[in-house]
Amino acid sequence: MSTATLPTPVKSSPAPTSKPDGFFHWNRAEFVYTPFPFGVISDVLDPQFYKALAAEWPSQDLFVFKENLGRKYSLSEVNNGEGYLRFLRGNRVWGEFYRRLKSPEFVREVLQVLCDQNIDLGLANKPISTVHALSTPREKLSGAMTKLARLRSTEASLSSRFEFSMLPAAGGHIKPHTDAPQKLVTLVFSIIPENEWRRDWGGGTAMLQTHEPSLAFNHMNRQADFGRFEPVSVVEFVPNQCLIFIKTFNSWHTVYPMTGPADAPMRKTLTINIERWGG
Repeated sequence: MSTATLPTPVKSSPAPTSKPDGFFHWNRAEFVYTPFPFGVISDVLDPQFYKALAAEWPSQDLFVFKENLGRKYSLSEVNNGEGYLRFLRGNRVWGEFYRRLKSPEFVREVLQVLCDQNIDLGLANKPISTVHALSTPREKLSGAMTKLARLRSTEASLSSRFEFSMLPAAGGHIKPHTDAPQKLVTLVFSIIPENEWRRDWGGGTAMLQTHEPSLAFNHMNRQADFGRFEPVSVVEFVPNQCLIFIKTFNSWHTVYPMTGPADAPMRKTLTINIERWGG
């Protein structure tokens, strides 16, 4: 792997929606625009709330190994959905965070943060799903009827997806990819206790570029080998940080194989995807 340094970021401009709201410190965002737009938000969460999230991370036995993605473990509605729901319903701090991240207000905040940085996806007026796994049966029924009406009108709607992810410090990695077409924005929150992770183990997210013309356009998210890219920027894996980036035709990114010992803690992240359906 060749060495890459993070380009000089652009500090976020203060805006009403990018100020701290009790959960997120959006005003700490710093953005880079090449090879595709991405931002880094340091100390993104209140320290005490973050500490509680890190301390109550779900047990490894709930996760599903995803060999097709690299060397990764996942816990989500798709990967062990029963265990995922049981954990969220039984854990107060994570249940609270889940509801916040699945809310329409969160989606609109993220879109506004991007707009503040001249990254306007044209989605400000799109409807946003209010239904999630912890919604009541009545809320789910109402949401299903609303979704059916939107499908009939061919109007696109937005929603957020919530996934726990872990990579082993010894060889854990994610293959180069650009994300699925329905994904618009990805946020990766690092969820590790202070002083748990060593910098020399790796674990940063690398933004890639390729000199192969056949790989320049990758809307449909095919994977490729590490050797066909070089890193343009590497966002170091550190506690209480949020990496936010945009899905584009060339948004190649990866986590290179890590070099920690076999008994080291996992690289733990919470991934939130803002997605568009229909329309």
